[in-house]
Amino acid sequence: MWTEKQRKFRKSVCSKLVLVILLLTSVITLTACRSSNIKETTKQTNNTKKKWEPLTISKQEKAQAQKEVKEISNICQDIKINENKVTKKDLQTLYETLTSKGYPVAQIGEEKHSTKNAPVKFKPSKTSHGEKLKAFYEKTKAGKPATITLLQQNSSGGFANIRLQSNKGKTEGILTTIYKEDGRFSISEMVKYQVKKLELNEKNMMTMEFYLSDQAELQTDGTMQFQL
Repeated sequence: MWTEKQRKFRKSVCSKLVLVILLLTSVITLTACRSSNIKETTKQTNNTKKKWEPLTISKQEKAQAQKEVKEISNICQDIKINENKVTKKDLQTLYETLTSKGYPVAQIGEEKHSTKNAPVKFKPSKTSHGEKLKAFYEKTKAGKPATITLLQQNSSGGFANIRLQSNKGKTEGILTTIYKEDGRFSISEMVKYQVKKLELNEKNMMTMEFYLSDQAELQTDGTMQFQL
């Protein structure tokens, strides 16, 4: 009888030990999961709070942009333009002159103003030397290094000098705004941006979406379209 009681006692003790072990295992598992979730949440929070740093223009890139502006100024220095009243003929002359020198030039299109303070929207720009842009696009899609300079006309007789450089599928651009004053072209501002989307459709329309590097959020800042 004593042996029977011992067996029951041992059985009871074993059952309790098994229950305790199961409870401890559950607690350890839940603690580990919670710890993992906390680490993951902390990691995501740290990534979110990570300071965003804008793209910087190197001395070499700045020197290259300045060199290109000087070249453009030398090409166009003999073209007589009334800087206070730039005509369509003046713009056409600039377009033809730079095109003849091998520059891909995006001709100014029709302007559309939706409201007084809204940005100007352009129709896709007719672009000379489209084969150069196509070649750049194909190299970019293939992940090969590629560089091209494109001039976008504006209604004041100046240009946006767009230098695109691509490597391993990542495309960046340096946009230099050029204005004419006293017969010479000068730089008014220079910014570096990343190209968010670069597409070429079956109608030879190139679309480029980009965000500027001086913005704290990776949002689309603008869209350019070129008819090649």
